[in-house]
Amino acid sequence: MADEEMLDLESTEEQEKTNKVEKRIKDLSEKVKLTSTERDDLKASKDALELEKAAALKDVDFFKNFSTLTTKYPGSSEYQEKIREKVLSGYDVEDATISILAKEGKFTPQAQTTQSKKSPTGGSAPTTLKAGFDKPLGEMTQDEKRNLLMEREKEGDISLN
Repeated sequence: MADEEMLDLESTEEQEKTNKVEKRIKDLSEKVKLTSTERDDLKASKDALELEKAAALKDVDFFKNFSTLTTKYPGSSEYQEKIREKVLSGYDVEDATISILAKEGKFTPQAQTTQSKKSPTGGSAPTTLKAGFDKPLGEMTQDEKRNLLMEREKEGDISLN
């Protein structure tokens, strides 16, 4: 009987060790699962925050650039939301504005101001020729220009000093 009790004690000790090992393995596997779900949740929330940040930056850029375009393209403020949707889908602010205004029939290209040709001779005094002179300045030779300057200096119109 003593042998049987010893065998029973050894087998119960082995079962307890086996139960402890199995329990430890289960605990560790639960921790691994918990850690992986926490990591996935953090990654998902980080990605969501990045998307929100990008959208907010697009909104800021849109409003900054759109305010300058409202003076350039009258009537664009009426279609601000449609233009904003196009910008958020990837269009440039000005391209989206022109696209929407053209679609709505409200696009009127801004007339570019043409600058008058400036005289290549420079200076602050006007370089017009007196009446009675037939040849334009651009068609004169260097000698003719020199003679004209000498003549104007003698008359007192200009000073070469």
